[in-house]
Amino acid sequence: MGAYARLFVPISVLIVAVVAVRYTLLVDSEATLARHQLVLESRQVTQGLTEAVTPLVLADDRRAIAALMQRAADVNAAVARIRWLDDRGALVATRLPESPAYPGWFARVTGLGPLTYTVPIGPAGARMELWFSATPALNVVWRAMGRQALVTCLNVFLVYFLLGLLIYATRRMLRRVGRATQAFRDGQYHVRLPVRGFPEAQAVAITFNDMAARIQELMQTLQSEKERSEVTLASIGDAVIVTDPCGRVESMNETAQTLTGYAPAEARGLELHEVFTLANNFGQHTLMKTLAAVQAGGPVVKAKDQNLRHRDGRRFNVEYTAAPIRKAGGGLHGTVLVFRDVSETRQLIQQMSWRSYHDVLTGLPNRAALAGRFDQEIARAQAGGALLAVCLFDLDHFRQVNDSGGHALGDEVLKQVASRLHDFAGNDHYVARLGGDEFVLLLRDHGDRAGVERTLERLMLALTRPYLAGSRTVPLTASVGVAVYKGSDVSADHLLRHADQALYQAKVQGRRKVHFFDADLDEQVRTHHNRRTEVREALLAGQLVPFYQPKVDMRHGRVVGMEALLRWRHPARGLLGPGEFLPAVEHTDLIADIGEWVLRQALEQLAEWCAAGRMWGVSVNIAARHFQRADFVQQLRAILEEYPAVPPRLLELEILESSALHDVNHVRCIMQECQAMGIRFALDDFGTGYSSMAYLKRLPADVLKVDQSFVRNMLVDRDDLHLVSAVVGLARAFNRSVIAEGVETAAHGALLIRLGCDLAQGYGIARPMPAEDVLDWAAGFVKAPAWEDASLLGPLTDLRGDLRSFNLDVNLSTPA
Repeated sequence: MGAYARLFVPISVLIVAVVAVRYTLLVDSEATLARHQLVLESRQVTQGLTEAVTPLVLADDRRAIAALMQRAADVNAAVARIRWLDDRGALVATRLPESPAYPGWFARVTGLGPLTYTVPIGPAGARMELWFSATPALNVVWRAMGRQALVTCLNVFLVYFLLGLLIYATRRMLRRVGRATQAFRDGQYHVRLPVRGFPEAQAVAITFNDMAARIQELMQTLQSEKERSEVTLASIGDAVIVTDPCGRVESMNETAQTLTGYAPAEARGLELHEVFTLANNFGQHTLMKTLAAVQAGGPVVKAKDQNLRHRDGRRFNVEYTAAPIRKAGGGLHGTVLVFRDVSETRQLIQQMSWRSYHDVLTGLPNRAALAGRFDQEIARAQAGGALLAVCLFDLDHFRQVNDSGGHALGDEVLKQVASRLHDFAGNDHYVARLGGDEFVLLLRDHGDRAGVERTLERLMLALTRPYLAGSRTVPLTASVGVAVYKGSDVSADHLLRHADQALYQAKVQGRRKVHFFDADLDEQVRTHHNRRTEVREALLAGQLVPFYQPKVDMRHGRVVGMEALLRWRHPARGLLGPGEFLPAVEHTDLIADIGEWVLRQALEQLAEWCAAGRMWGVSVNIAARHFQRADFVQQLRAILEEYPAVPPRLLELEILESSALHDVNHVRCIMQECQAMGIRFALDDFGTGYSSMAYLKRLPADVLKVDQSFVRNMLVDRDDLHLVSAVVGLARAFNRSVIAEGVETAAHGALLIRLGCDLAQGYGIARPMPAEDVLDWAAGFVKAPAWEDASLLGPLTDLRGDLRSFNLDVNLSTPA
């Protein structure tokens, strides 16, 4: 038990003693007060009853006397019994005794007992006897003691609680100090204690941290000195052996260990010539003479062209220098032998030459080697008339391999990819690594494009086989861009750029594709780029504007929200819909800039409508590229903070069902983070993707939007009607709201109401409009009569008949 814990014993004894003394005095005080009160009350009752009964005695009215005594017994809680005695007998009045609320021992402790009075009245020897019970008084004392006991228990609890907190905080501080001390013992000199808690704990933490900083500084100094010595020996690149004055080995660096084959522990104490063994003629003899001369005070000795024999029999061409190590007084401290492998220099030159033209990780030729080979292959293709196909490979989703298994796993996969490409290329083709996960394959001697396609088909099959890295199996695919050289006047750089453009198209088409460069398509890409530039300039120039399409509750005839839809006020072409410019930017970062701009516009408009008393929700479409950005949640939170007057629950984000299913887990995490801020989600175009109950269960969407293509044709196409009914049923089963797009007539709305879908939007309700027109439209909105009739008809349960059999009581061609 610790010192603080042992304090509980004396503190407990002290508390018990104080409580005992206090309650002894308290019981005495309360008992004395209760006894005095009982005596006073009993005397008052006796005196009052005596005065009241005297006239009745003189009148000899025994019945009145009995009634008076009984009334006195009933009125006074302390009265237990009253008896009247005269020559004609006794009259008795009693009271039902009060139940004691105290234990039996309490009466003995207080010393309170019953009181008895005998009062003579009248001349004939009549008297009145009164008995008073102490039970009411004892109950009062006991209750007072109970209240005091409750207060005492609370005080004792607080004392122990505070003492426990003190002990807990102290023990926690000691545990921290213990862990930090142990960490220091384990060499973790960066450990520090947090400076917090009560002043003593802060003082201990500050003292410990100051001590730790000094120790760390000292250890860093020692470590740096040690590292400096080790680095000095290692950085010179030479082998070093130090001997004592007798020529026995004392120490050796790592290079010396490598060249001799001896570990320091094995070599220590051996003669130098036993470790440094020279195999050339007279080598050992010359070495021993050199050592003797150096030890005798001779000059530094140098020797070249020596043949050093390794412990395992290998031989190295070395040159060495032997020099004495002198003490401060001039005496011999030992000898240092410095030698180097001169063959290593030649090997290093060869290695540097190899690395200049090869990738270190995979061993394939690098970009520099490819440039020289490219010119040869182009000249060869020009001379032979055959096709040269430049194939640029990029591994699909390779970053996920690095993220999931680290760079070690990624490097292993890259080496296996390079090995498969190298094996496939053989002596007929040429393969190189450009960097990262990009490889180039030069396919030569093909007669036509079909031959190139067949060759690449075989190669793609080889690359898609799973890669084995230790115990893990990594599935991976590749995309390929191909540029074919047909003898035209084009450079290697142009061919690579064309292959890169084709690779981009392969990625856009869904990856795991082979795409050939097409000059016409290249023109389209440039046109696409120009369109993206125009859209960016339109955003900066303020030409993009949000329009709002109302959402209504058809059953109750009220406006429930708006959908923000983007329009472009083109200076030359007029008002353009999103389909005419958004596809050009949806796969670029510009779509995120546009999405953030629309969010700000929608929140600003929401603030105006809230100020006008219109608490409508506004939904904003979010592109897949924007939604899946790593900083989407942080940016959205920052945008919401710019509009504190807008409740986040009024903002609804619409994401396409098909885009959400590419990475359900990632999308689910983003949705949950946004929903934690109060934002709602809708799955747009629901039914056009993979729409399964499993996906619906994993995506926490609040609203399902039935795609307008189903809604628009459901009056004439039974399949579309069944699809709409199925989506409504799914929403009901998963407790989701459902809204239908594409409501073009009152009949569409009426049928939707009977299917169980009350929320809708579409041209039959209102077309998208500028923000300034919304309030006027909402003020004039009137519920269609057909919707009222459909609400009264009840749900539609039979979809098997012909659509013409549905009695909607409306003209199907009449808009709402």
